[in-house]
Amino acid sequence: MFLSDSKMASLGTNLIEPFRADHAGPISYDLTAKEFCCMADGKASKAEHATLKPLESIFVSCEEIIHVPANMAGIINIRNSKLRQGLSVESPIYFPGHQTRVFFRLTNISNESIDLVAGDSYAAIFFSTVDGDVEALYHGTFADEFDFRGMAGYTDQYAEAMHAVEEKAKDLKSLEHGIYANVIVFMTIFVALFTIININVNLVRDSTGAATLYRMLVFNLGTVGSIAALIAFAQSMFREKKMEWKLLLVSGACFAAALFFSSWV
Repeated sequence: MFLSDSKMASLGTNLIEPFRADHAGPISYDLTAKEFCCMADGKASKAEHATLKPLESIFVSCEEIIHVPANMAGIINIRNSKLRQGLSVESPIYFPGHQTRVFFRLTNISNESIDLVAGDSYAAIFFSTVDGDVEALYHGTFADEFDFRGMAGYTDQYAEAMHAVEEKAKDLKSLEHGIYANVIVFMTIFVALFTIININVNLVRDSTGAATLYRMLVFNLGTVGSIAALIAFAQSMFREKKMEWKLLLVSGACFAAALFFSSWV
């Protein structure tokens, strides 16, 4: 059974501190965002403004501190207006005896970025009565958490289970660049081969003799040199590798030979 607004008002700051009567709904209390928190390298950073990109999450530290009575539990839920905006809330259930500042996690499940501002209300808390006596009140790791602690005492316990995705992202980016490089290389070779075949056939068909042979050599050497240079630059640009100097040397040798034979045409 949920606590009514009149019951919450009668408990006042013994339940929620500070208590504002205009924040109380029929069976809920609207929470106010104090700041936004996120973890990076084991350290918490805080800000009064944040922008959530699609599928990004952030912790919200609320202005309210709750004192959950021994016969109640606190449940956080998204406000209807924020649900329709594209936000989702995740939160623990606050056990009987729990005294803490309210924290919850907001996730943007929309297709657009959403600006978050301190002082706005994103979620509400509901207090439900517990059937029966509670023998052991809450005294867990997150008791008396009035400032955001991240994983608190669980950091060492779960550190090995958490893996950074940055290296995986780099691997995917490298793979993507490699695919682009291979496509360009194959397209270049494919076009060059058909060009060589077509021009050589035309040269042989239109004329014969030593001059024709030299023209074929000049054209073929120039084409091979161009292919080698294009492959070298593609490898460097898309695979983030050092310049393929061997290919550039082959390219230079082909161009030099083409210039040499061009004087005989």
